[in-house]
Amino acid sequence: MPAIGTKRRAAALVTAAGVLAFGTFVGSSAQATVPSATPTARSATSGIPALVDAAADLGRHAAGPQQTWFDSIYFTSSVKANGQEFGIQVHTRILPNRDEAAYRWTLSVINKTTGWYKDYAAMVEPKDYRWSEGKLDIKAPGLSWTGDSVRQSVQVQTPWGSLDVQLVPTGPAMNYASTGVFNLADGVPNYEFALPEMRTSGTLVVDGEKHTIRGTSWLDRQWGEMPTSLTRWTWMNLSMPNGDKVAIWDTIGAKSKDSWATVLHPDGSYDVVDVEPLAQGASRQWTSPATGQTYPTRWRIRIPALQSELDVRVTGNPDQEIETPDGSGYLEATAAFTGKYNGKQVRGENYVEMTGEWNS
Repeated sequence: MPAIGTKRRAAALVTAAGVLAFGTFVGSSAQATVPSATPTARSATSGIPALVDAAADLGRHAAGPQQTWFDSIYFTSSVKANGQEFGIQVHTRILPNRDEAAYRWTLSVINKTTGWYKDYAAMVEPKDYRWSEGKLDIKAPGLSWTGDSVRQSVQVQTPWGSLDVQLVPTGPAMNYASTGVFNLADGVPNYEFALPEMRTSGTLVVDGEKHTIRGTSWLDRQWGEMPTSLTRWTWMNLSMPNGDKVAIWDTIGAKSKDSWATVLHPDGSYDVVDVEPLAQGASRQWTSPATGQTYPTRWRIRIPALQSELDVRVTGNPDQEIETPDGSGYLEATAAFTGKYNGKQVRGENYVEMTGEWNS
């Protein structure tokens, strides 16, 4: 969840078996202390229950006591119109225990065909922001996001363009770590699930030009406490030709370093696996002229348990950084991947999210 300083998403994985053994959770909204564990390859086909609910947990949650407690909902899209390809990102998040920069939404659009890119960030007064508990009903100046786990409608208005889309999930929800609950950096618990395959259609207007768009989106819903010890992370979402959905986390905290993936299969089963640390295969660094932060733009990703080796690269242009209220930023960039997955040749499109400093 970018815009909490430079900190958003992180994870030190907890296997579902470990969660059940310690008995620390009483429901999908519980704020719990989770024992850390090392990711190992496994399939979650044993009936282990999910601790998040894609139908119930799209609504706002009651805030925990921490200053960095947050609610976040977000989607990225790969769409086409008039022979051109676009990447779209919409994100809104709240930090109800903070006095400044507490309510925010962003839109970013890149024309992957031409390299044109623009983003917009809106700070909203608490009195002008509504996110209902128990249902997806978000209203703020310039933003409307309503619906449920079956169908959603999103409208965004900025000075340079607008978006009006319908999102319809066409597959099962993905619960990160197979249960939807896992440790953040240095032992802080986090709740997260995705609707990783959403049929997307509507209109996009940029600089006065209207596009009728069609494609797919990946939605992420996340909430909990953000640890101040989290220094950097990379997140990637990859949709494989065989229908598998792969979400990769690579995080650095003060006391923890974790690189792992949740794999959702079309039948609803999971694998949770180690990923080799992404820094080992990162290259082609780019330095933002706006913030001075440095990010890689190429990766060689190895997932030994899945016999997978993927080359990922940022597409369009590398300057897809969204600045944050504290003067830093995070990269929310379109990407493409090629390589081997489960020993077979694959290719596809995805998004890469990075925050923190990548000079070392």
